[in-house]
Amino acid sequence: MSTTPPETPAEQPPGWQDLGLVRRRGMRGWFRRHPRTMNVVVSAIYLLFSAWTLPSAFIDMGAHGWWVGVVQVIIAVVLLFRHRWPLGTAAVVMLGEAAGVFIYPWQGSQMLGLCFVVYCIGLHRGLTWGLGVGLPATLAAYLPLLRVDAWLDRYEFNYWEEVFGVYSSPQESLVPLVIIMVLSAGIAAGIGAAVRRGRSHEREILEWAGHTRQLAQVAERNRIAREMHDVVAHSLSVMISLADGARVVVRRDPERAAEVLHEVSSTGRTALADMRRVIGVLKQGDGVDQALRPAQESLEELYEGFRQAGLPLTVTMQGPPLPDDAAFGLTVHRIIQESLTNVLRYGRQVSAVEVRIEHQPGRTAEEVEELRAQGLDEQEQAALGMSSARQVVLTITDDGLSPEVGHRAPSVGSGQGVRGMNERAAFYNGSVYAGPGRHRGWMVRAVLEPPPSSSTPSWASGESG
Repeated sequence: MSTTPPETPAEQPPGWQDLGLVRRRGMRGWFRRHPRTMNVVVSAIYLLFSAWTLPSAFIDMGAHGWWVGVVQVIIAVVLLFRHRWPLGTAAVVMLGEAAGVFIYPWQGSQMLGLCFVVYCIGLHRGLTWGLGVGLPATLAAYLPLLRVDAWLDRYEFNYWEEVFGVYSSPQESLVPLVIIMVLSAGIAAGIGAAVRRGRSHEREILEWAGHTRQLAQVAERNRIAREMHDVVAHSLSVMISLADGARVVVRRDPERAAEVLHEVSSTGRTALADMRRVIGVLKQGDGVDQALRPAQESLEELYEGFRQAGLPLTVTMQGPPLPDDAAFGLTVHRIIQESLTNVLRYGRQVSAVEVRIEHQPGRTAEEVEELRAQGLDEQEQAALGMSSARQVVLTITDDGLSPEVGHRAPSVGSGQGVRGMNERAAFYNGSVYAGPGRHRGWMVRAVLEPPPSSSTPSWASGESG
C-alpha cells in the first residue's frame, strides 16, 4: 500500500529542507533533522518512567523485582528501531509488555513502550494499521492478567494496597488501568496518523513547488527563445538585405553603398545591445524592466530601419494613444518586428507594405446596457464586434506575389516566430492570424486586449504615412 516516509534529511526529496513550511526551528526542528537522537530520547523517557516502579516491585516481590528492570531495559533497546521496523518492533514490545505484566501486574509504565511503537505504525502505515495493530496488541499484552490471582497467592500485596486502598480488591484496581492504556494506544495511533497526513501535505507542497519551478523554467526558456529569435532573425534579415543592396550599388554609387554599410554596422550594434540586455538579466537576475525595452524604443525607429533595408513601408495609427505598459509595448513591438522581418525575408516583388495600428476603446457601460435592453447579451455583442473590452488591432500587409501567382521564398526558420507571436498575444487574451492576403501578398492580424493606462508610451511615439 503506502511506502514509509523518509525520516533522515538525506533521504528527503531534493529541496525538502529549503521549503519554508518544513524548515522547523528550535528543539523540534533539531530532533526532526536528527531522528536517531530522538529515538534515544524516547528510550530514555521510557526508562525514566519505568524506573520509579522498581521500588514498589522490590517491596512486593523482593529480589524477583530485578526481572521487571530487565524487561524494561529490553523494551527500551527495542524502541531504538521503532521507525526502521515498526511492525517487528511492535511484536517484540508486545511480548515484552506481556512479560512485564506477567512478572508484576502493577508496574506503572506498562504499555507505554507499546504506545510509542503504535505511534510509529500510525506515522508510517496510517490510522487503519495503527488501530488494527495497536488495539489488539495492547489487549494481547494484558492477557497475563488472567493469572493475577496466582500472583497474589505467591507474593504479598503490600505497597499497592496502601496506594490503591479505595478499591475493594487488587483485581479491581487493574480495570481502569487497562481501559486507560487501551485508549492511550488508540490515541497514539491517531497522533501518528495526524503527523503522517501533515508530512504528506508537506511533500505535496514540495512536489507542487518543484513542478511549478519546472513550469517556470520552461516558460523562461521559451521567453528567452522568443527574445533571441526576434533579435537575431530581425537583425540578420535587415543586415543581409542591406548587404545585398550595398553589393548592387557599390560600383555606380560608392557613397550610397557606404551609407548602407553604415546601416549594416548600426543594425549589428543594436542587435548586440539587445542580446546583452537579455543575457544580463539571465546572469544578474535584475533589470527586468529595462530588458523589456528593445534597443529601438520608438516604433518609428523600427520603421525607419526597415525602410533603410528597402521596404516601401507606410504606417497608419487610429484611436487614442496606446497604454504606457512596458510588457504590452514589447508585445506590440515584437509582433510588428517579426511581421516586417518575414516580409523582408520571404516577400517577392513587394511594392507596398502597410502597418495599421487601431486602438478601439470599446463600448461604455451605458452603451452595453442599451444593447442589452435591445436583446443582445454580452456573447452576442462580442460576436457582432460590439465587445465592451478595449482592443488593439495590429494589421501588417504586403502586396507581394501570392502563392497562386508566384512563390514566396522557402522558409528557412523553424516556425518559432509565428508561434512566438501567438504566445505573446495570448498574454493579453488575444490571437494572431498569419496567412495569405485577400488578393495578393501576406497578412498578419493580431488582436490584443491592452492593460489600462492613461499616459502615452515613448515606444509608440511618432506616426508616418
